[in-house]
Amino acid sequence: MQDPIYSRINIPRPTLTAASGFVLLAALGLWVSELALSFLPLGAQAIAAVECALYYLPFIALPVALYMRRHRGLAGAMRLNPLPASGALTAALLALVTVFCCSALATLWGWALDALGLRAIGGAPTPANRAELMLSIVTMAAVPAVCEELLFRGFVLSAWEGRGTVYAICVSAALFSLMHGNLYGLPVYLLVGVVSGFACHAFDSLYVGIVYHTVYNAACLVLSFLVSGQGDAAPEMSASLVFSVALDAVMSLSVIAMLLSVAVLRAHRGERPLIPRVRRPLSRRERLTLWAALLVMLATLVIVAAIALKAVSTAGGGA
Repeated sequence: MQDPIYSRINIPRPTLTAASGFVLLAALGLWVSELALSFLPLGAQAIAAVECALYYLPFIALPVALYMRRHRGLAGAMRLNPLPASGALTAALLALVTVFCCSALATLWGWALDALGLRAIGGAPTPANRAELMLSIVTMAAVPAVCEELLFRGFVLSAWEGRGTVYAICVSAALFSLMHGNLYGLPVYLLVGVVSGFACHAFDSLYVGIVYHTVYNAACLVLSFLVSGQGDAAPEMSASLVFSVALDAVMSLSVIAMLLSVAVLRAHRGERPLIPRVRRPLSRRERLTLWAALLVMLATLVIVAAIALKAVSTAGGGA
């Protein structure tokens, strides 16, 4: 009987150069699309719709689709397998718990950045009515989720998984969080990436990650829509409030860890074990492509941090 770990290591996979190259393309595409959108006199909701056509489809989905068409046989490595009902239900439950957890994490991270003199800038627009909410669920929840999961949990994770499943999940989640160029959202994106990666492995289906990501995005939009008319004054930070928020984060993380542990153990018993860490040096081309992607994404974060500092200094000067 063939070793299931050996069989999973040796299936056809995307190359690491292609994976890093597509992340680099996505990072550069973010600059190009944001620059193009800055010249268009559009409202926030219209910008979200146009962004699907200018960014997610040409810079993320299309390159992966063309690569898969040219290199046949990648469906197994990318987990393009049927979506099990248990996986869909687990993904939806994980997404709802993650919304609660990320709210606490974002609050704690925001307080830490505020203490460093940084201020959050931008942010997703809040739908003004139910029609905008429905449109936003498509343009800001479903389309980004499908495209980002295809790239990061499908393409990038499968390319790195020959070096270890957990390692690949962490690498893909780190690149996913950096690619967004959102300093305030780093821990949120990182958690979403890790949870989605383990869920895809546990149920051996990329579609589980797509359901998880879509439900998470949609739940965030619905929640922001429901609370938009209730004022946005934040409570004054205190030691007891910090402890309460941290406790919320720990409790929700515990629930997420428990759900994922059960699913991963079931996958292991079903002969889908985690591939152990395999240390292999990167080639020169692989290193150059990966570092180019990292430098572009880190440059974006530095620029965002500089803008945030400038916003704080401008606000302080005008007070």
